Amino acid sequence: MSVIMKVFQENEIALKRFIQRFTSASHNVDDFAQETFLKGFAAELRMQINEPKAFLFKIAKNVVLTEVRKDARSPRGYLKDIDDISQILDENQATTEDWLDGRKKLILFSKAVAQLTPRCREAFLMRRIDNLQYKQIANRMDISVSAVEKHVTTGLLMCNKYLRAQGYKPSEFGAAIKVVKRTPKDEYKKMVKCDE
Repeated sequence: MSVIMKVFQENEIALKRFIQRFTSASHNVDDFAQETFLKGFAAELRMQINEPKAFLFKIAKNVVLTEVRKDARSPRGYLKDIDDISQILDENQATTEDWLDGRKKLILFSKAVAQLTPRCREAFLMRRIDNLQYKQIANRMDISVSAVEKHVTTGLLMCNKYLRAQGYKPSEFGAAIKVVKRTPKDEYKKMVKCDE
């Protein structure tokens, strides 16, 4: 188990309380916590983290403040007083089963990414978690855009294969694991060998 995952699990309740200090949108706390974990996990795969607990709390603060700034710039309508509470209840709110399934998928996704080669993992995470463009990744990794594309595609294929082996459809994991169209076997072999 990764250090970040262990520290996240040990401090999840405290982390969520910490996040609530920065936002009035309590329904987003779980989302902010999961984004914090993903960013921390991605960072841990790329570098050594000396103070993982402090690191996670710093990420959490940045995640929430970024979202708060975004919300402040978006237009808002006025809400009138509502007497009937049923009008504002969210019927799409996650159930306990959904929450547990989400946690299981998060851990499974982390394991899928951890089994990639270091260079492949680095490119994959920069594209899927940090949302960087291929050219930006190529500059940071000092490799060609073509090599970045191969690493990201290989990461997708390998993660998809791992998730299918665990009994899941990759499409259940959202944008992080975008389903890759089938490629010829020879092309697949070339991509999987890309360990630069």
